[in-house]
Amino acid sequence: MHDTRPPTRTVLALAISLIALFTGILTDKAWAVMVANTLDNTTAPEDDFGFANVGDKGTTGVYLGYRWVLTAAHTAAADIKFNGTVYEYETGTDIRLKNPADLGLSEYTDLRLFRITEDPFLPSLKIAEDRMNVWADVVMAGNGVNRSDTARAWKVTADYDNEENWTWTVTDPPGDLQGFTMGSGRAVRWGTNRVEPGMFAIQLSATNSFLGFMTRFDQYGATAYEAQAASGDSGGGVFHKRGDQWELVGIMNAVSTYPSQPSSAIFGLETYSTDLTVYRDQILEIITPLGGDANLDGAVNAVDASIMAAHWLRSDGVLWGHGDFNEDGIIDEADAIILGGNWGKTSASAGAAGEAATARAVPEASLAAVFLIGCLALLARRTGRYEQYAVR
Repeated sequence: MHDTRPPTRTVLALAISLIALFTGILTDKAWAVMVANTLDNTTAPEDDFGFANVGDKGTTGVYLGYRWVLTAAHTAAADIKFNGTVYEYETGTDIRLKNPADLGLSEYTDLRLFRITEDPFLPSLKIAEDRMNVWADVVMAGNGVNRSDTARAWKVTADYDNEENWTWTVTDPPGDLQGFTMGSGRAVRWGTNRVEPGMFAIQLSATNSFLGFMTRFDQYGATAYEAQAASGDSGGGVFHKRGDQWELVGIMNAVSTYPSQPSSAIFGLETYSTDLTVYRDQILEIITPLGGDANLDGAVNAVDASIMAAHWLRSDGVLWGHGDFNEDGIIDEADAIILGGNWGKTSASAGAAGEAATARAVPEASLAAVFLIGCLALLARRTGRYEQYAVR
């Protein structure tokens, strides 16, 4: 650039597009971003972090489980597509999450929960309890505008006294800054990055702020599929593998920009994501269903028992909606005890966290549960029941 001072950057709310690429260095104008082996990273990787749970609603939403979707609050609750099927937004279920009261932030944060009217039969996601270490590897996934086929370089004339006077001129590499412009169309796509040091309080408006972490779009020393958020993916998920389990650690909300920059993902810019460890308890209080409520209608009754019976002792991808209430991958006596412990109970909403927690921790079988186990075993022997509630 024509000025040696550090670049001025602004943090903007976004609807992001992930730019995924192999590690590489821009050497000439013919150099192209490569996304090999994963069809442009629009399908799940071999070590799947939960790709199918990232959905398209124009921007992005992440399916948490129990028919609940989490997204950025600066986007709307809306119908959302998972695995090619559109699921309708359940009117009146939109809930804006709040910031901790003692941090001097706005009352509400940039997170929104809403329910869909049907169960997509996707696994529930584990929301991280503990913050990641600095430089932790993450996967970022969102639905956004596709990038240009080739990288660009720009000559930048910077005026630090008047940001409106910045000019960007496409030039041969290396130029002053390099990156990508947005192409046409959009797709749910994943990429990789590392968490930078620090925790950030980001104010998007006087009534919308969040606590989060930052990743930087590195050109040198990049991760295998270095990712940056840009226009199109607000509400996309950030995932981290702790031990052998993937966790949802963040929701993408904002990016930094240079003054007057082109519609681009510029190397060196940052993505800011909500740190879900701060908001985890609030989320679980809302979304956790009543134990035993397989069809998520707010009541534990014979319909739920029939669903469980249809899948009794199965372990082939069974989920909550099939009767796996402790979510251990098999439907057995432990699940029947949960259902029996809540038999006949109802909840005002699917977010009966206290009741659900009690139900999942029943220390011994009640008489109702013992009776149900026997009944379920008999029901499961009936022919045709497996087809009625086939795993999907």
